[in-house]
Amino acid sequence: MKRSPSTFSLILGLLVLALLLALTLASMLSTRITLRAGSETYGHLVVVAALAADELAMHKDVDSAQTIGRMDEVGLHFSDTPPPPATVRLSPMVTDVGREVGAILGDPSRVVVTQTPAPQIWIRSAHDRKRWIVLHALSYRRQVIVSSMLVMILAGVIALVIASFAARMLTQPLERLATHARGLLAGEPVLQTQLTGSPREVQQLALAIGQAGERLRHAARERELMLAGISHDLRTPLARLRLALELGDASDAQRRQAMVTDLEELDSALEQCLAFVRDGRDEPSRDIDIVTLIGQLLALRAHSDDWQWHGPALFSARIKPSLLRRAIGNLMDNAERYGAAPFEVRLQTDATSWTVSVIDQGPGVSHEQLEWLGRPFHRGDQARSGSGTGLGLSIVARAAEIHRGELNWRNGTPRGFIASIRIPVQA
Repeated sequence: MKRSPSTFSLILGLLVLALLLALTLASMLSTRITLRAGSETYGHLVVVAALAADELAMHKDVDSAQTIGRMDEVGLHFSDTPPPPATVRLSPMVTDVGREVGAILGDPSRVVVTQTPAPQIWIRSAHDRKRWIVLHALSYRRQVIVSSMLVMILAGVIALVIASFAARMLTQPLERLATHARGLLAGEPVLQTQLTGSPREVQQLALAIGQAGERLRHAARERELMLAGISHDLRTPLARLRLALELGDASDAQRRQAMVTDLEELDSALEQCLAFVRDGRDEPSRDIDIVTLIGQLLALRAHSDDWQWHGPALFSARIKPSLLRRAIGNLMDNAERYGAAPFEVRLQTDATSWTVSVIDQGPGVSHEQLEWLGRPFHRGDQARSGSGTGLGLSIVARAAEIHRGELNWRNGTPRGFIASIRIPVQA
């Protein structure tokens, strides 16, 4: 299997490539600008020298002759023959100089550039069309290119060192995070130690990995609890059904009713477990009248006269109807199972949230057991013991969380138990 490149090598390669492109373009532009500036400057000097030599040639005195002789020594002389054709490719800089000289003189036909192999600029005299002023051109193209290449190489080396340092700074936190990702998922506190000095995004990623690991561990614990609870809750009614079948009591009406009750208990336990697993997150939200929803639940109670309703005549909210109906129904079931009549459902609203409370007049829950409520398969203390799977409050708490709300409970005064679902208005 082909090995994938590391993040460090990818970032370093991209930085180096970008720097090389930038330096190459900068070098090309710098060389072109330098050559162009040199052509313009040298062109003006050539014109000045040619005009001066042409004027001196018109004088026959000794001083003029001596000056022309000195010009010949530095590369300027006169010729009565036309310019020879170029034997080698003309240098771009010499061509630019010739073009600049022709533009300054106002007559490009007076200027001829040749290279045989030394570059020369021939300028026709303004006083004698058969006489040419010949100047040996100096080409700095090679020197400019060499110096530009040296500067580019030096800048490239410096940029490469800086790019390597930058790439290491960017990738080292990711490497440390990859090294300790397993520990983060396992719940080890590596964020404060091994990731100190890392960028904010890396620390946020580490925090997200830790939270994901916590959720995975929590889900695994819930799965283990659910399997253990199912095996425990199903064993007793199944044993009673098996005993009744072995005794042949199916024809006895009382025994038959007991068997039906056991089957209903099994069905209820499985339904609660499935509801706990599915959790209702995929259900779409809709605008629902909460008062109507609670009224439907009250109408379905076996002893509806034991229930009282307190709240507004109308209140709509955007919720997941089936999920919230099950949550409120579970609170009402718990009140009937563990508490005592009269029961009460209360709806309270304000500008930021609304709260549904279910209140009973039972013995309440001991203070030692209050903190355990809401955990899967936990039924509370002996004062509120009875049938059930122990998933009711867990399902309610998860429903409140999905609605961005919270589930709260407390003992009433002087007795009873109050469970409340508080949901923000914009949930």
